[in-house]
Amino acid sequence: MQAQQDVLTGQYLFNTMLVNPAAAGSEGHWQTIAMRRIQWAAFEGAPNTSILSGHGLVSEPSLGVGATVAVDAIGINSTFEFATQGAYHLKVGSDTKMSFGLRGGLMQYRSQLALTDVIDPADPLYQGTQLSAWIPRFGFGLMVQQPKWDAGVSTPTLFVRDNALDETITSFYRNHLYAHAGYHADLAPWLTLHPSVLFRSTSDVPSILDVNLLAEIPGIVTVGAGWRVANSVTAITQFHINEELRIGYTAEFASTDIQRVAGGTHELVMLWDFGKTSASNPSNFGAIRAGLNGIEQR
Repeated sequence: MQAQQDVLTGQYLFNTMLVNPAAAGSEGHWQTIAMRRIQWAAFEGAPNTSILSGHGLVSEPSLGVGATVAVDAIGINSTFEFATQGAYHLKVGSDTKMSFGLRGGLMQYRSQLALTDVIDPADPLYQGTQLSAWIPRFGFGLMVQQPKWDAGVSTPTLFVRDNALDETITSFYRNHLYAHAGYHADLAPWLTLHPSVLFRSTSDVPSILDVNLLAEIPGIVTVGAGWRVANSVTAITQFHINEELRIGYTAEFASTDIQRVAGGTHELVMLWDFGKTSASNPSNFGAIRAGLNGIEQR
């Protein structure tokens, strides 16, 4: 069997720190995101994930920090992870910023063996009622940003010590390599397009490529679609309640045969941009009205 180990959500597009620790503090203000994901809703024991994360600058403009709490469960298995992120932002040239990030944390892995129906009660793998282990994980990320585009690479599990899971020197958790890039095209004062891609590579399983396109009416709504090549399609929405608060919903549908029995995947998110002001984000309601007035005059 082949399967993923790390959670990948549809709403990572609005919080790059979920895939790259170098993004901690990159927004220039404090940002917090709360997320709930239910995958393949029709299955009993289907994957479900809850994430709470936040990041911001502690020494402007150079040092950013962040933290993430994630609870993930599927069937009899579950994980609880707490991770911290730190990033150093270095200005290169007049409008280019290079960021270096580190990620470190602890994960608790639990498997409720007592809930299984075992074919062979003498199987040593299923002796006892529970398998549990605390696992330290460390990673690294690099990101380059310009006003119109950004790109980065990261390895969230560059180092892991999880020998307690299989009692061998072989690591159970695989290192994931992420490469991402995005572009910001201001078509009008009231419309911005955000095309982006995310490539993920892991040993022993096929690589994954995400292609996304978001359209944003600043201060009002963001809508878009994503395609996980040969895997699934995603519809993404996010409503801007005010300048600091956004609420989003994502629906994901598998493009493989599993869709016939698995049902859809649903994701809810709330995102707070603390301290975000019109001065730091010129794409606000005033800009929208100015653009619309210009259209009427023409």
